[in-house]
Amino acid sequence: MSKLDQIRQTVLAHPLHVASELTLEQAGHDGATLHFSVNDFTSNPQDALHGGILYALMDVACLFAVLPRLDMNEHAVSVEVSTSVLRPARRGERVTLRSKVDRRGRTLAAMRCEAYATGTDGSERLIATGNVTKAIVTETAA
Repeated sequence: MSKLDQIRQTVLAHPLHVASELTLEQAGHDGATLHFSVNDFTSNPQDALHGGILYALMDVACLFAVLPRLDMNEHAVSVEVSTSVLRPARRGERVTLRSKVDRRGRTLAAMRCEAYATGTDGSERLIATGNVTKAIVTETAA
């Protein structure tokens, strides 16, 4: 069983991810694609996507991008996350997160993510970009 298969269900079952309606479309060495909804849970009082939710889910998208590159005894832990919100997504829209690994070193991995909102006409618009650095941590025998 791959590292991705081991972690997928646990991560997607997290209450934050369930409330966000987060789904994983694909994850592999070329990156990951996830989707979520701008719903009652993920929107702010102005009926737009809450920036904190976007920040958190972009971090998850980057985790799924790096998982296929980890050995079975390795974990990736966020050490830096940066998100730039460019424009709003509105309640009822679907957001697509596309992440990829820029570099996977011995102790750090650098990823980037782009978020796109899908409008009612089916067109996508870029709403945010982000960068995530994760430390690569190796399990030690007890």
